Amino acid sequence: MTPNELNNILSLIAAAIFADDHVYASEIEAFSKATSKLKFAQKTTPKLSEAKLLAWYDANKDTIKNSLSTPYFKDWFYALLKDLKDFPEKKAILDVMREISYADGEVHINERALTSLAANFWGLS
Repeated sequence: MTPNELNNILSLIAAAIFADDHVYASEIEAFSKATSKLKFAQKTTPKLSEAKLLAWYDANKDTIKNSLSTPYFKDWFYALLKDLKDFPEKKAILDVMREISYADGEVHINERALTSLAANFWGLS
């Protein structure tokens, strides 16, 4: 896996944290815990631990938040999806995005839309 592919995967998953314009500790925790359990995270050398994922999140959160809040959001989002179209764990990525969406006890319409857009793009709806 290339660093760019890894960054795209993590950016896509982390987008679920920012979709509802509120960031909760439970969503960040869900991001690190659920993502660290994915097959690709276990195979990456070194392994993507929860601590490494939190460090990645801290380093990239402003970029992702800004990408979601621009008028060109869909261009950024669809570019990520297109780059990951051949990635074998797409369903697992969607499952983690849903887990993040549920982490605060309420699934916002924007969180649902984000996951639906990804699922539809990949033909997994």
